[in-house]
Formats: sequence, structure tokens, C-alpha cells
Amino acid sequence: MRTLYGLSYSGWTEKARWALDHHRVDHRYREHLPLIGELALRWRTPKGTHPSVPLFVEEDVATTGSFAIARRAEALGQGSALFPANAMAAIQRWEAVSDHVLSIARASVVSRLLHNPRAQAESLPSFIPGFLRGVSAPTARLGARFIARKHKAMADPEAAIRQTAIPALEHLRAELRGRPYLEDGFTYADITACAMLQFARPVDDAWLPLGPGTREIWHHESLAAAFPDLLAWRDDLYAKHRRPQARALGAGSGGVASRTG
Repeated sequence: MRTLYGLSYSGWTEKARWALDHHRVDHRYREHLPLIGELALRWRTPKGTHPSVPLFVEEDVATTGSFAIARRAEALGQGSALFPANAMAAIQRWEAVSDHVLSIARASVVSRLLHNPRAQAESLPSFIPGFLRGVSAPTARLGARFIARKHKAMADPEAAIRQTAIPALEHLRAELRGRPYLEDGFTYADITACAMLQFARPVDDAWLPLGPGTREIWHHESLAAAFPDLLAWRDDLYAKHRRPQARALGAGSGGVASRTG
């Protein structure tokens, strides 16, 4: 069975899942556990490749990274193309912008997680019972610091938001000009561009279930207030092109969340 390993709240994982679902690629989803699951991740990752999620594992091949997984989904699946030849320049450009903004988002969220006990409790693996989640907060903070070190998170994400994320979203607004899509129809450019808005205001639980504490650390009030039109565009894309999750993930999302595309 094809398996996608990821972090359910991650924009990179969401881009990969969206492409797999769009192309109706049968697969199961497994939540990666930062720090705890690192050795297993290294074992599954092809030699010479930086171990990270999303990671899409098939019988004889493993694919890392949301862009490569989305291309693999297009090769395996069915449905309308997400990578039409005439849109490739825009897709590659927006993928680079999206990756940069998502790196800022990750640094911002990790920083906020360190100061939000409720989000810390929700980030713990689902096999930890509720009555132990409060006293297990140091484990969650350790995991957050591990992610920050692994990905070399920037020390001042708020400065990066002002210098990079806001101009990127302003450019997205200017390029859309009120249109429903960046190109002539729905493509991966739209998927990767709208992923940048996850840390302005997370998408509804129907598509990406989050605990209340996790939702708090992903919500950036000033960004949400500055870009209501882009959030409405993002929400419309989800309503038109993204199937709701088969079931909500439990607190911590540490357990198995299986579904078929």
C-alpha cells in the first residue's frame, strides 16, 4: 500500500495530500512524530536525501518533498492536470515563493508553540493519555526545539514576515487581480500559493482538523486582517477543489490517520 508520511498541520504535507487526492491516488496517511520518529524516517528516506516529510513511499520507490510528490501523483493518477506545460513557469515560481514563506511560518509556529501549553499538549502523540499531557509539556517543547534546529529556523520570524511574507502575499494579490485562479484553470500554482495563507488563518477543520491551541499558534491576526480577500480566495479554492478529510485527527495527531485518495 502506498503511504504518505507527513505532519498534518504542515503546508508542505497539505500540498502533497491535495495533489494525491486530486488525482485519486490510493494511499494511506501516517503521521510523523518529530524526534520520536526520526530514526524510522531516516531508514525510509533514500540515501543521499535529507530526511524530511512529506515522504511518499511505494513498493520500490520513495519520493520526498511536496513538489516531487505532486508530480508523482500526476504520473500515477487521473483527473485534470495540475502541471500543464503552459503553466510550468508560474508553478515553479510560486513553489519557490511558497517554500520560502512556509519556512517563515514554521519558525513562527515553533516559536509560539514554546509559549502555548494547550498547543504543546495537542502536539503530543495520541498514545499519551489525556491525564499525562500536562506533565508531558517538556517533551513537546523538546520536539519543537528539535524541529527548529533541524530546519535551521530563523531567530526573528516576525521580521521575516514583514520583510518577505507580506510582500509575497501582496504580490499574490496583484497577480490574481480578483481572478479565481493564477492561470487559465486550477493548477498546482494555486495549491502552492494558497498554502502560504495557512499561518494567516488556518483553513476550516472540515479540511484540516486542528486542536484549538494549535489553531491559536497558526493564526496570525495582523496577516489575517491585512489579507481578507486572499483568505476568501483560499477558502473558495478549498470548497471547489479539496475533498474534506475522511475523519478528524485526534489530539496530537500522533496516531494513524488512514484514508485513500
